[in-house]
Amino acid sequence: METTDLAEKTLATERKYTGKIISVDLLDIELPDGRKAKREVIRHGNAVAILARRPDGKFVFVKQYRKAAEEALIEVIAGGLEPGEDPIDGAKRETAEETGYEVTSIRFLTTIICTPGYCEERIHLYYAELSEAPHSQGQDPDENVYPVELSAEEVEAGIRSGAIFDSKTLSAWLCWKIAES
Repeated sequence: METTDLAEKTLATERKYTGKIISVDLLDIELPDGRKAKREVIRHGNAVAILARRPDGKFVFVKQYRKAAEEALIEVIAGGLEPGEDPIDGAKRETAEETGYEVTSIRFLTTIICTPGYCEERIHLYYAELSEAPHSQGQDPDENVYPVELSAEEVEAGIRSGAIFDSKTLSAWLCWKIAES
């Protein structure tokens, strides 16, 4: 068998759960060599994550409590895309909603899959330059998000100390650093 033939054929799909933001499917699959197996897949819409910088050079992150992690995390600005929404438009919308800042310029960095072993979600990463001052936030009713301004040195110290460890945040920072070098 060639190593390039790795595709798994889906034979059957059974929806096990449908919630507000995710669904869970149980798949019967066939491996390239004919063996049968099962896969559990979380279905979650795609998202955007934005590493954003103010004109004074400070980066704007958000701090919010993440129930799954049972702690407040410092993260890049992020959120789910609406059905049919262009990722750049979603990035601008999420930035305004979560921080009150307007995007003055935006650049695509990459797309990541954080947990490809069981979740299909793709996160489009962007770097954005922001307006001078924020307006009021327009958070979703179930959000509790607080903007946090950090210098590049503070971000890197937070990464080194383990205070900043969210995967999309680390990915956005690394991709931006590579693009800037």
